Amino acid sequence: MTLGQKIVRAERELAKLDPKLAPIIKKQSPLLFEPRDNYFLSLCRSIVGQQVSVAAAATIFGRLETATDIEPKKVVALSVEQIKAVGLSRQKAGYIKDLAQHFIDNPKVYNHLGQLSDEEVIADLVAVKGIGAWTAQMFLMFTLVRLDVFAPDDIGLQRAMARLYGWKNPPNRQKLERTAAKWRPYRTVACWHLWQSLRNTPK
Repeated sequence: MTLGQKIVRAERELAKLDPKLAPIIKKQSPLLFEPRDNYFLSLCRSIVGQQVSVAAAATIFGRLETATDIEPKKVVALSVEQIKAVGLSRQKAGYIKDLAQHFIDNPKVYNHLGQLSDEEVIADLVAVKGIGAWTAQMFLMFTLVRLDVFAPDDIGLQRAMARLYGWKNPPNRQKLERTAAKWRPYRTVACWHLWQSLRNTPK
């Protein structure tokens, strides 16, 4: 079975598992993603996207891409003036440069990630300066296209879930994870649809 077929099956099963999610899935299906092999680009994009809106992240990443072609050696060589022009904070610039240096020192440093379990991928990535659980989860969901990942700290997901279920108060982590448990083993696909329902899918 191809990945696309697995995603279509996941959408069909999710519609049965969660009647509230079903209309969104029906309207938006199919949402298909392909694994990406440029891990450096994906990780840079996720670091840029930390704690900013999707629109702001897209703008900043576009400037970074124009300035460096997302090539590790060009990223490491960014000047203070270029960093300001791109719109990166000093902290994020430091994280991205540190990541770039890892790829310069060993271009194959993360080639093994696709062979690891979800938990092992997260453990390997959070060991890198500037990469936390959210960034690792985005990598799993959009780069490796693992189909059963949930990102409870994502504000967009929290907002989409609150709207879908009519929650009046901001949900706590336990409520989010308990609700998402019904989507197993297709939590990623449910998240894709929730983000898309806001037209706010992370890149």
